[in-house]
Amino acid sequence: MSLGFLQPWALLLLVFAVIPWLRHGQATLAYSSLSQVPEDALSDWIDRGLKLMACGTFACLAIGISGPYLREQWVERIGTGAHIALLLDRSSSMNENFTGRYLGAKATESKSAMARKLLSEFVSRREHDLFGMVAFAAAPIYVLPLTEDRVAVQAAIAAAGGRGHGVTNIAPGLAMALNFFVEEPRQGSRIILLVSDGAARIDEDTRDRLRQIFQETETTLYWIYLRNPTSAPLAEKPANPNESTTPEYFLNEYFESLEIPYRAFEAENPNAMEKAIAEVERLENLPLPYQEKLPRKDLSDGFFATALTLLILLIGARTLEIKTWNA
Repeated sequence: MSLGFLQPWALLLLVFAVIPWLRHGQATLAYSSLSQVPEDALSDWIDRGLKLMACGTFACLAIGISGPYLREQWVERIGTGAHIALLLDRSSSMNENFTGRYLGAKATESKSAMARKLLSEFVSRREHDLFGMVAFAAAPIYVLPLTEDRVAVQAAIAAAGGRGHGVTNIAPGLAMALNFFVEEPRQGSRIILLVSDGAARIDEDTRDRLRQIFQETETTLYWIYLRNPTSAPLAEKPANPNESTTPEYFLNEYFESLEIPYRAFEAENPNAMEKAIAEVERLENLPLPYQEKLPRKDLSDGFFATALTLLILLIGARTLEIKTWNA
């Protein structure tokens, strides 16, 4: 711990702490012959104790006036959590509700609004996670780097509430989210939480590049697929498989081939989406080292309290002092 002083000049007042050893400050009593006074070891020790208390009072007052404090410091803690990159679909279809009806950017029942609400609650519950965010439609948007600043993360989620535009182009968004973990020391789990209601074809070169980065960074992928009830399940092979008409089925196949931890959640309504996020939260609770900043701590109150206590004891001793000899 590093000690500092707001007014270090006040430490010069410590010289007054020697006064009790130079002057006893007790009343002088006349006696006919000091040789007749018996030795009293108890009184000698009490006298030394009173001098030490007076010395301590001066010292505590001087140190208290100097404003001592412990400087702010970073302490490593071990919590539970992960480094999570939120990858949020901002395509025009996210303005629809789960039945496929267009509601507009400000509707609270749209898939986009529900996703923001549940992600905000998810972030507020994850005390020690680091969060970054990427939004995507036709092109990705770098929103926020990995940070522990909850206010910034919540603001980033809320800022994604504008009207969605364009098509769903997942590959560039995945590449940008993976870049959070490239050449970074591994601490805890690394997760990409993809929230999307659709997919698009990914060319072979991009597939290979994403596969390599996923494996090198050891990143886990969770896909919360917000599908309409009329859409086919991801695991169900379409009658006429075509990557242009059923890209979600082929994207799920590609994710399963990455040889990384991967899980897809199909959410047909807000309750299913909430359960999917809760399951991600349950799965990702591994030990996570994190740094906690301890603020500067003022120590002056303790010294003033000690000085006051010693002063009260000295005043009490003063009242017990003998003023005259009994006849």
